[in-house]
Amino acid sequence: MEQKGKPLALAVETSGRTGSAALGSGDNILAHETLSGHLRHGAELFACCQSLLDRVGGSPSDIADIYITAGPGSFTGIRIAVTMAKTLSFANGTKIVSISTMDVLSANVEGYISNTGRNIQQLATILDAKRGQFFVAVFQRTGHRWIKTVDDCLVTPSEFLKTVAHSPETTWLTGEGLVYYKDVFTAPNIAFLDEEYWYPYATNVYKLAREQARTGNFADPAKLVPAYIRTAGAIPKAR
Repeated sequence: MEQKGKPLALAVETSGRTGSAALGSGDNILAHETLSGHLRHGAELFACCQSLLDRVGGSPSDIADIYITAGPGSFTGIRIAVTMAKTLSFANGTKIVSISTMDVLSANVEGYISNTGRNIQQLATILDAKRGQFFVAVFQRTGHRWIKTVDDCLVTPSEFLKTVAHSPETTWLTGEGLVYYKDVFTAPNIAFLDEEYWYPYATNVYKLAREQARTGNFADPAKLVPAYIRTAGAIPKAR
């Protein structure tokens, strides 16, 4: 699968427990790989990316764009992705697209709908922020797109459930925050995607970031920082 001479785009996903990377050219993903186990980002990510380059006959200098999730999520994992992106940018002029982990998780729903035939109109993404708090975002389906109606925020399960308690739609949940805490989000108008759809994947990072790259929506490498949400509070009012 030789791609020599063609600009490449690298997507990395390190915000979650299991990291992954995808390599492509234009809109086409050429190869992708998942790290061998949980929290192996620092030990395996760079070797994984080199392996993908070797598979397509490329080198780091061929990477024209790098697509990353900058958070919320794992402190260490996000920092690794941001550092890789800034290094490539300063060394090779690689352009960066940075997107929210929550947007990446929302992209899992299309696969779930396709495989199950479920009619899903409202989605919330849930990540564990420790100490009884969770990163949350809420999305509404518009056509074939998911529009974020509640921006990424830091709340307790009770605050979240109060917000969706009177929603006319069932709110479907996904995200790694459910791995250990699914029970605290159980309520009459809550449903859960199957666990295989709870994790962010580099292939979805690539697809979503590619849309921004086509419109020239790149991050400034000098200003790029991990997207940590530090302040807790009531969930914002839906737009």
